[in-house]
Amino acid sequence: MSEKADFNAIPAEILTDIRKRAKLLWPDDREWQEDFITLEANSYAAFQEMDFSNAALVKDDIVTQAMEYFESWEERASHVESEIDAYAQIATTAPDDIPPDVISKMKQDIATEDDWFAMQLDSLRRAIDGYRYVRDTREKVGPIRELLVRMEGIIGKECYNGNIQNYSSWGEWDGEGRSFRYPVTFIRKGVAEKCHTGFAALTHEELITGYYKFGANELSIYRALMQVIEMLESEYGFVRPDSRG
Repeated sequence: MSEKADFNAIPAEILTDIRKRAKLLWPDDREWQEDFITLEANSYAAFQEMDFSNAALVKDDIVTQAMEYFESWEERASHVESEIDAYAQIATTAPDDIPPDVISKMKQDIATEDDWFAMQLDSLRRAIDGYRYVRDTREKVGPIRELLVRMEGIIGKECYNGNIQNYSSWGEWDGEGRSFRYPVTFIRKGVAEKCHTGFAALTHEELITGYYKFGANELSIYRALMQVIEMLESEYGFVRPDSRG
């Protein structure tokens, strides 16, 4: 049951519209109608009393969105409250581990992606997570990149298919089976790219995505090798190149 509403504080035309919608939604249920009317009246009051002190510069935009996209005052009030909070969070986001110019650029970019601040806030959080992932991956992979590539190369070249039939240049049967270099698939700019050689052009964060594809299965070879190196460090005394004396 909704708390009591001060109907005298609600403009007549607003209250009339609320009552009309209540009858349309619950034509045969008087109790539900009354609950809806009370809820909407309270939501209207909350909408009117919303504190925009943390989002004064964008008040008109937020109010316009709420009136355009939502019919009920409950949804409008909820949207406005969410947008004010999101705007304030975006404005105050300044992580110590990310340069100010990088954060500023992120905020400029997200502002062009969506009009709603709640969605911009989600985009900003993803951008921050992405930046940290790339930075941390580069720090982690950089010193052992050559080792990872060499280890994967050894594994990749140890592939053999006994069902392949080989023939000499004269067309004569020359035995069954063939050794070959297994291709690695990398994710570059969101697109899967199969490679046999030429890994030098890959960034550290692209390299670490490398995997072997076996039918419907995938083996994340570079992530697995990273785990092997971490195990060698913790259990067998292996020292990474970046921490050698």
